[in-house]
Amino acid sequence: MLRSIWASWRRRRLYRRCLEAPALVLRYHSVGDPARVREYLDPGLSVPPERFAAQLALLGRRFEFRTLDELEPLLDGSAAGDRPAVFVTFDDGYRDNHDVALPLLRAAGARATFYVTTGPLASGRGLWISELYRLVPRLPAGPLELDVEGGPLDVPADPAARTPVRRTLTRRLAAMTAADRERALDRMAGAAGVPRGEGLAGSFMTPDQLRALRAAGMLVGAHTRSHPHLALLEPAAHADEVAGSRRDLEAILGEPVEHFAYPNPGGGGAVPDAARTSAAAAGFRTAVTSRPGPLVPGADRLRLPRVGVYAGRQQELLFGLIGRSRRA
Repeated sequence: MLRSIWASWRRRRLYRRCLEAPALVLRYHSVGDPARVREYLDPGLSVPPERFAAQLALLGRRFEFRTLDELEPLLDGSAAGDRPAVFVTFDDGYRDNHDVALPLLRAAGARATFYVTTGPLASGRGLWISELYRLVPRLPAGPLELDVEGGPLDVPADPAARTPVRRTLTRRLAAMTAADRERALDRMAGAAGVPRGEGLAGSFMTPDQLRALRAAGMLVGAHTRSHPHLALLEPAAHADEVAGSRRDLEAILGEPVEHFAYPNPGGGGAVPDAARTSAAAAGFRTAVTSRPGPLVPGADRLRLPRVGVYAGRQQELLFGLIGRSRRA
């Protein structure tokens, strides 16, 4: 109980500092009906459409919506507006970003930045995290051997008790190269007795939908090719993942892609120097993390903080504080 109270107090204090800063960067993943989202993503990472619409309305009263193209003048202190700025961002590239979030953003007069993992654009099979989410409940109970670091995992008989297994597998697979991860997923699908990518068709955006985002005034940024955890991946593999995702998107959009988000499956938001160096070498103007904190002038443009929006008490606390702020 005391630990929970202490954690809540610290989070409240952090959010108040974020709201006192000249700009706030929010990190979303998905907006959709929970029953549909549950087919490809942990619902804790998604926001129902009606709640997202209410959040946009609240943000619009407190902030001015901007995209990451407009961030740098705020960081050097040369372009302070009448109101603080809010940067709504989405990670990964789920199709509901286009089908559900985009119409709500347009209705609210809001703009957002969408960081897209490019591998699924070519495979059409969905993100590997989505596939892992669907595979783990279908695995047979008992030892699971994937020939990866850490050895076999014991899969409980009760699918509802398998969340720790999924989290461990997420961390292990995130440390692999894309080719090694694909082989591990092949073995998992074989053990589960289901085809690769089952049920994930249409869970990820298409190139045409990315172009539709841009046509609607949204910004598209890169999020690697295969969504590894760069802190766990050998630095030699960074260039293909980081610069490669930029090249992929530029070929689709026909314009420079200058903004990047570090993927962070299960990693706590840390960005090692090697990952930052890779983002700089790829020529990105900005790079955002998943570590929360206030966005202040002089911040490192390649290690920018963001406040995540998750289901439950965290979301209620964050938007409760926004709603009670003096400028709301």
